[in-house]
Amino acid sequence: MTNNLHSDLATLLDFFRKQRENLPSEYAYVPGLLPTPSFFSVKKLQEYVNNPLISPAWIHVISKGKSVPLEDACYFKSVQSNQLQFMNKDLLNNQLKNGAAVVLEGVDILDAEINRFTGELENILPCSLSNCVAMFSQYGNEAYEGHCDSDDVLVVQVSGEKLWHIYEPQQRRYADTTHMDKQRLGKEIKQIVLKPGDALYVRAGVPHMCETPNDHSLHLAFDLIDSTPNVAQITSEANGIYDYECEEPFAPASDVMKRYIKLIESDDFQNFLVSATKGVRDDASKFRQCIGRSSTVDALSKYS
Repeated sequence: MTNNLHSDLATLLDFFRKQRENLPSEYAYVPGLLPTPSFFSVKKLQEYVNNPLISPAWIHVISKGKSVPLEDACYFKSVQSNQLQFMNKDLLNNQLKNGAAVVLEGVDILDAEINRFTGELENILPCSLSNCVAMFSQYGNEAYEGHCDSDDVLVVQVSGEKLWHIYEPQQRRYADTTHMDKQRLGKEIKQIVLKPGDALYVRAGVPHMCETPNDHSLHLAFDLIDSTPNVAQITSEANGIYDYECEEPFAPASDVMKRYIKLIESDDFQNFLVSATKGVRDDASKFRQCIGRSSTVDALSKYS
């Protein structure tokens, strides 16, 4: 078992590793990968959302296609000139009773086991600081409309069933990826009903839309966020170099571009990109070591 992971998560990690070794063009689906999922549950989700210190930044509530603001449910108690923030859960509870969908962000921060698993995912990826989201929905209410993720997503169904409509892949992009109607979603190529223990790996740029065909659905989605230095970071660094090594005055634009390209193709700049990528990987590893309950306070154990 990898790093003493829960057996479910070790199996899911093996599935993911195989996909990365031979990347699917659209998606990969394995029914019954986990015969009886036990690493997460509706009960555990309820435990996490019951935490009074969870703020609206962690929880999204969607009812009939509209987001439900939770800020009015937030209060504080003044203690020695400090404001101790907390959230009254009556609003959330009533929305759930009326069939709302709930998204809990940052499950990898709240759950030490999932934190370790997410770290193992990141070790397989070139450069990532990923996120785990719990998505709970009820019949007739979905958390998201049709959309197209900018990063690959690993999904495992935990409870209930979820119907996935999967469409032909499109160009990966960062803009105009949400609220996609059927015309923008394109041609549907597959329908899959995820049941507890099923695993799905969806590539970036593959549009999809989900439905809850029965009373409820709970799945975890691991957003495999690409943290490789992006265009904004690359051009920012390149622009700084160009400020010191710019082209001659009044040079034509074509010469300016040639000079700029020569700078970013230089060994020094390529070494910078390698170093920046390693920095992200190292920071992600440190993050995994310190977040959530993986950092435990055991100094009081001798008194308990």
